[in-house]
Amino acid sequence: MTSAMALNKTSHNESLWNELRTRGWGRNTLGAIFGLVGGIVTPLVGSILTAMSWLTGSTWHGFAIHRIGTVLLFMTIPLLLFGAHCLDLSDKERELADQRERSDR
Repeated sequence: MTSAMALNKTSHNESLWNELRTRGWGRNTLGAIFGLVGGIVTPLVGSILTAMSWLTGSTWHGFAIHRIGTVLLFMTIPLLLFGAHCLDLSDKERELADQRERSDR
């Protein structure tokens, strides 16, 4: 017995994007979430890796944890800037949609 998804010829990626768009999620919203959450998580992980490198040495099981921790610490500001930019774009799109809705009335 086959399912309806096996018979449907649409791409699974397209159906996922369509589902997200109907719920109000777009590229800008997902970019804002990625940037802001990444901007919060990367300094925490970078700090932990840097502190581990102070205790264990600069390499740990073949990984250059001091270098990885430093890169993650430096990635904090670009990720936060990217998230803020995407959030601004999302707000502008929402304002334009509100203006179009008001003008249609």
